[in-house]
Amino acid sequence: MTTTESSTRRADAAVLRRIWRLHFWVGLFAAPVLVMLACSGLVILYGQPLDALLNRHLLVVEPGPQTVPLDTQVATAKQHVAAGDTLEAVTPPDGAHASTRVDFSPVDAKGYPQAEADVIQVFVDPYTGAYLGQREQLSGLVGWANQLHRMFGNDGPHMQLPSLGHVINPSAYPQSTIPVGIGNLWMELTATWILVLLASGIYLWWPRAIEAAKPLLTVRWRQGGRPRWRDVHALTGVVVAVILICYILSGMTWTRYWGENWRAVTATVTPSAEIDAPSTPAKLGDLDRLGRRIAWAATDDPIYASDPSPGAARLSYADIDRIAKDEHMVPGYAIFPPADSTRDGATTYGSYTVVNRWPQRVSEQRTLYLNQFTGATITNATAAQDGALSKLTSFGIAMHMGNQMGWLTRISATVACLGVLLSVATGLLMWWTRRPSGRSGLPGPASETTRANTPKKAMIVVTVVAVILGILFPAFGISLLVVLLAEAIVAARRPPPGQASRVTSTTTSRSVEPSPE
Repeated sequence: MTTTESSTRRADAAVLRRIWRLHFWVGLFAAPVLVMLACSGLVILYGQPLDALLNRHLLVVEPGPQTVPLDTQVATAKQHVAAGDTLEAVTPPDGAHASTRVDFSPVDAKGYPQAEADVIQVFVDPYTGAYLGQREQLSGLVGWANQLHRMFGNDGPHMQLPSLGHVINPSAYPQSTIPVGIGNLWMELTATWILVLLASGIYLWWPRAIEAAKPLLTVRWRQGGRPRWRDVHALTGVVVAVILICYILSGMTWTRYWGENWRAVTATVTPSAEIDAPSTPAKLGDLDRLGRRIAWAATDDPIYASDPSPGAARLSYADIDRIAKDEHMVPGYAIFPPADSTRDGATTYGSYTVVNRWPQRVSEQRTLYLNQFTGATITNATAAQDGALSKLTSFGIAMHMGNQMGWLTRISATVACLGVLLSVATGLLMWWTRRPSGRSGLPGPASETTRANTPKKAMIVVTVVAVILGILFPAFGISLLVVLLAEAIVAARRPPPGQASRVTSTTTSRSVEPSPE
C-alpha cells in the first residue's frame, strides 16, 4: 500500500469515526421524540377508524325513515352546554350511519396565543334528534395523540420570538414577535436535529473503499449479534430516510415559529390570487382548531362580508346544508356561523363559511362563503387560487396526513412510522451488544489522532452545511452554538496530549470510541 493510499484511508476512517460519533449522540437525543412521533402519528393516521371504534356510542347511529331538521338538532346541542358557550361549527352527518356534531368553545376558554382553544363536541342523532353525549376534542386516545404529536402547541408557557413576516411585510404582519409555545419550539428544534441524524446515517451507510466487506442492501442474519442489528438498522434507515425527510419538512410548516415565518415567505414570494369582495375583520384562521379544520394555505384568507337585504332574516343551518350539498362539498364539511362586527356605528355582516372536511387532498381544498341572508355564493376559494409555494406546502401536508394519494400514502406513512420504531430498537440493540461489560459504552471525545487525520475539506463541508441549516432553521442554529460552546469548554479542560497518553487506561474504562462497524 502506498503512502498516499494509507493517508487516504486514515482520513476516510477519521471522518467516518467523527460522523458516527455525531450520529450516536444526535440519535440519543432524538430517539425519545422519534418514538413519540411515530406512535402518535400511527394513532392520528388511523384516527377516524379508531375514533369510530372507541366512541361508537357518539359517532354511529341507526338510520331511520326521516331526519330531524338540522336547526332542531343544533338547538338540542345548545341545551347541553353552558349558556355562555359559543357555537363554533356544525358538521352534518357524512353518511347514513353518522351522527351530527356541534362544536362549542367554553365561555372561559383561553384563545391564542395563551393557548390553542379546545372545543366541546356535542353529538346528536339526526334521525331521532336525541342527545348522544359530548366530549372535549382533545380527550381520548386520538385527542391525546394530537396533543403529543404537536407537543401541546401553544398550550402552557410560551415565549416571544422575532417575526420574519414583520421584517418582510410590516403591514401584513404588524406584530414584531410571534408567541411560541415552549413545547412546540422544542419539537421544531428536535425535528431539525432529526434531519442531521438522517443525513449522518446516510453517510455512514454510503459505500466506501475502506468498508468493502460491509453489505449495503442485505442483512447478515446468520452472523447474529451487532452485525445483524447494524444491517437491519442501516437498511431500515435508508429505506425510510427519504419519506422521513419529507415528513419532517412538511411537519415543520405546522410549527408555531418556523411554520408562521414560512407562511410569510410563501405569501410574499408567490402570493395567492386576491378575491375582489368586501371582507370582515376576521380571518379563516380564526376558525381553526389545532390545524385540523382549515387548509394551511387558507389560514390568512379573510371572512367575506354579506350584502344585507332589507328586511331579510339570516338563513337557517338547514338552508346552508342544502346549498352545500348542491355545491357538492365533500361530506363531513363544517358549517361556521357568520360573525357580525360593528365599528363606528356601522355593522359589517359576516358570511356562512363552509369548509370541506379535514384531512383533505389538495383537490378537495375548498371554502364556500355564502351570503347569510340570501345564500348566494360570495366566493368559492380553492387551491387553484393559491401561490405555488402555498400549494406545494398544502400538498406536503396532505401527504403527511396520508391523504393525498389515498391508501398509497397511508401505507407509506405506516411504513415510515414502523421503520422509525425498528431503527430506534436496533440502534439500542447495537449499543447493548457492543458496550463493554459493566460500562456505559458511550463514545468519548475524538482522539488526538482522529482529529489530526480529519481532512480540512471535510470540516469545511460540514461547517457550510451547518451554517446553511442554522440560517434556514434559526432554532437549530442557536442550539448548535450551544453545543459547540459546550464542546469548547470540555476541550479546554481536556489534559494535554502527553498527559492524556499516561491516563489512557483510565479513560477507556469510562468511555469508548468504537468503530462504526
